[in-house]
Amino acid sequence: MLATDDPFELAERYQNQRGQWVVGGLETQVFWPNRPQIVRFEGLDFLLQPAVVDDQHRSLPAIAIRANGFGLTVNEGRAAVMRLATAIAWRESKKVDIVMWGGGSHPHRVGRMLNNAYTEYFSGENLHVPQSEEARKALAYYREGLSLGNPFYSFLGFYKAFARSLPNGRERGPWIQQALLRMTDREAISRREELQAQGDNISEYLATQGRHAIAHAEREDIVDPDDPDDHQRIHLDKPLMRHLAELAMEERLGVTPPSAYERDHLYELEGFRALFDDEQLAGLRGGAFTEGRDYEFPDELYVVARKGQTAVHLGLMRMTASRMDEGKLGIQLDSANGRVFFVFWMDFANERLIFDPIRGCGLLNARRESRSDIQSEILLQEFRFLMYCNGSVEIWSSDRERRMGKSEAYILPVNWSPNFADHQQTLIELNERLQAMPEIEVEAGG
Repeated sequence: MLATDDPFELAERYQNQRGQWVVGGLETQVFWPNRPQIVRFEGLDFLLQPAVVDDQHRSLPAIAIRANGFGLTVNEGRAAVMRLATAIAWRESKKVDIVMWGGGSHPHRVGRMLNNAYTEYFSGENLHVPQSEEARKALAYYREGLSLGNPFYSFLGFYKAFARSLPNGRERGPWIQQALLRMTDREAISRREELQAQGDNISEYLATQGRHAIAHAEREDIVDPDDPDDHQRIHLDKPLMRHLAELAMEERLGVTPPSAYERDHLYELEGFRALFDDEQLAGLRGGAFTEGRDYEFPDELYVVARKGQTAVHLGLMRMTASRMDEGKLGIQLDSANGRVFFVFWMDFANERLIFDPIRGCGLLNARRESRSDIQSEILLQEFRFLMYCNGSVEIWSSDRERRMGKSEAYILPVNWSPNFADHQQTLIELNERLQAMPEIEVEAGG
């Protein structure tokens, strides 16, 4: 998708296309968009369908794809839907269970609605694409563990994700003993301490009284589906097994935990980093340009402020200045009509894109002589106010196809807040000026 694409408008056009559609109906605990939305994953466009409830129809929320539009068979389309469901379950740590399949020439809705949650906008950020078949399978088992309501089979799903990460059974015991020392999940730590206090060997306990007791009906030491004590014990063991699976998947299969997205914030300068080689980046991380090396930077960039489904586009801006200050590279962009400036800083040492909407953007002059002048000022007002409302700034390539960087959500300074009434009044006055101007502007001397 381009920087200017609206995922809801794209969805309306996409779902009206005829083709070979594959639709997976879901039961999920994830907050699902309450209107059709496009999400791109693995280079494919997926349609997220909301649940529909009316007197005549009750449908499940769903993921759909026009399979033949990407050269996929029906089965390949289903596999793609399942991979996206797994990525969403991994990021959200919530159930995403495909319970019904449908399809046809259009993305017809399927099933009935059961206990689903809704949101206005579903973020397509931070969806993990596994880099190996083993990682993909482990993630699929993990989603199974999240999605199954039965505690026994849910535990077994997490154990399978763990076992897929450590296929050599002899490695598992020693590995668990080390992993117990670096756990971070509160519920898992609590259960670890309870079992250690009882004198249990946790690795042996999870294998024999967990995995084997659930999977084998012929043994004496099995879990009893009618025994509430077994239900409670496995329910308490689940967070421990789940967290061990997460740690094993990260260490052995390279499955990045969702928390790493905010922890490492590598997304902030991802596109800009790709402009430079290792030597150049080493200089930037050291707070200076590498001696004897030229640094090429795009002449134009596209600037957007975004929060959820709301976006304000400053649009295509040209680079007019750059400088290094306190180890950070600062760039100034100006609008094409010379009316608005935008300044951002890149801290390569800490992987940060820094933008201050209070001082980092503004008007280059007070001119209000043309419709373009007024429109630029309106955009600036809306841009700033969206940032004040915890928006993020996104900087894209000039063709709007590649995001170069994205800031964290802006947090207002302590003891300062924007005046919404003043903002609204300014917009009213600017729009009145705009309406009073002629539609066709005559250039000087024309």
